[in-house]
Amino acid sequence: MAANSQRDVRHLLSFTFLVLSGILFWHTLAKPSAALQASQPQGSVRKLKLSPPPEYPDLARKMNIQGAARVLLTVTADGRVVGVKELGGNPVLVAALSQAVKKWKYEAADHESEIEVRFEFVMGIGNQHSDSAPPVRQ
Repeated sequence: MAANSQRDVRHLLSFTFLVLSGILFWHTLAKPSAALQASQPQGSVRKLKLSPPPEYPDLARKMNIQGAARVLLTVTADGRVVGVKELGGNPVLVAALSQAVKKWKYEAADHESEIEVRFEFVMGIGNQHSDSAPPVRQ
């Protein structure tokens, strides 16, 4: 009788493990697609016309500071950057990015947009930027 009870407990635990694994797997798959949908622009993507890269700050170079800097731009309908909000990264790198993006120009649109920009500062390699382009507010 004890053997049957232990077998029943093992079956119950196995079934519970399978159910929980399935839920976790489904949750993992469902979450990225929701995040992807949230990051997609509702209208057309604002394309950059002019985007001089930020200069690598001397202080960051001397201190071997590398990493990503993120800012949120407010872009007018005619494509000018009129606002920069610092979102994250090393303050020295964020300041350099903030200074550079104020010179950027976007294609005209029929509305003002907010665009998140991420720039990777890497010493010895060409630096890269990406704008995640979904207008937060249209």
